[in-house]
Formats: sequence, C-alpha cells, structure tokens
Amino acid sequence: MENVRESDYNVNSPAEIRFFLNGIMQEKSLISLQIARNTHATILSSILAVDLPKKLLILDYGINETLNQMALKMGSVRCIASHNRIRIEFDCDNLQHIRFEGRNAFSVSFPGTLKRLQRRNFYRIETPVANPAICVVPSLSQDEETPAVYNLLDISCGGMALVDQPGTETIFRVGMTLENNQVKLSESEVVETSIGIMNVTTAVMKNGNVCPRIGCEFVNLTEKSRTQIQRYIIRLEQQARKLESKS
Repeated sequence: MENVRESDYNVNSPAEIRFFLNGIMQEKSLISLQIARNTHATILSSILAVDLPKKLLILDYGINETLNQMALKMGSVRCIASHNRIRIEFDCDNLQHIRFEGRNAFSVSFPGTLKRLQRRNFYRIETPVANPAICVVPSLSQDEETPAVYNLLDISCGGMALVDQPGTETIFRVGMTLENNQVKLSESEVVETSIGIMNVTTAVMKNGNVCPRIGCEFVNLTEKSRTQIQRYIIRLEQQARKLESKS
C-alpha cells in the first residue's frame, strides 16, 4: 500500500474539482449536507448542476423544511458523497434558496478544495519495461482517425499511469474523461474502460528520457475487468519474486 500525506488527498484545481462533481452528478449519487460539525443534522441531497463559469453549484432541496431553514441560517454546509467507491468531502459557502427548473433548490459557491479519502488504497505495481502493457486511446482529434497507443508505467485496480513520447507536450489535460479505451495487459488480456485524467507530470525513464506522465483513474470499471487487472498484478509480483530469488 502507498502512504500518502494528508495534503495529497486535497484537490485544488477547479477543472479537477468539476470532474469529480460531474461524476457524482452523473452517477446520481446522494450527498449528505452536514449543517454543523458538532451535530448530526444532515440533509439528503444531490447535485443538480455544476456551473464553473459562474462558480456555482446547484443542490437539491431537502424534504425537511426545518433542516432546510437551519442550513440557510447557517449559510454553509459540509458535503459528503461517494464517487467510484471513494469518499468525497467538500465545504460550500453562500448557501441560498433558489428556484431551479421549476423546483426548489440550493445554490452554493463552487468549492475551492475537495478532499478524496482513500484515494490510493490500491496496490500499485510497475509494468515491465521489456514487454509493457499498453493503452489504446481513440483519436482525440477530428483530423486523425488512428487511435494513439501509450505504454503503461504502472497500474493498480484504481488506475494507471501512461507515458507519452519524450520531449513532447502531451494533449492530455486534467479533468478529461476518455471513453472506449483498451488496456492491453497481454495479447489475450484486454480491458475496456473509461478513464479520467487525474494529473499530468513528468517522468524520467531509465534511459534518461524525460516524458510526460499521465495519471489516470478507471471510471466505472466492471468487476470482471477489476479481476483481470488484479490477476495481472499478481502475475507481475510472482515474476518479480522469481527474479529476486535468482539474484
């Protein structure tokens, strides 16, 4: 397991925060609006709209008017939700009662920080350099029909890291969601999945090349695909142990 400092759980990029909020909205996940941290008073809600340009988040109105009025008087709530089985927390200020698409709703200021708990609770392993797994990504440009192929640097049941060509500026941006990708673990093992771009950094390869590193999260990964990846990871571990025992 990987150890992560508390600050590593915080997401501060508006585009990345929007990515998670859109995911919660699309999944129609319930959100608990915690009115005060020293009480158990909460409102069950959901995200109705994410408006980054206006820096607003629209939330469903609660069924208990007493709690609604309590929240409006407080003017802020802590939101607790789940996205891809990961707990999400964020604080929202400027809580107001509005009408949205003909119904009662809350509007709040777009959160400046979002906290993901247990983001890295998956064992991550490097893929072999000699025979790396690859990810085939459908073309992101209308001018090109040929899909792009990227080597994997590492993989876990939660996500993977891709490597782009050395000395290039990658086209991937944080917040992107890419559909219909094929992760080819071997000639006979292919996982089809959507991925979300979580971070874009650089990696120094063993040959000295500096390449863009694209950190990805699997989106709505099926149990069958998760099992395939887990078996692949176990196989790599077994191969690594054999090499260690021979050295």
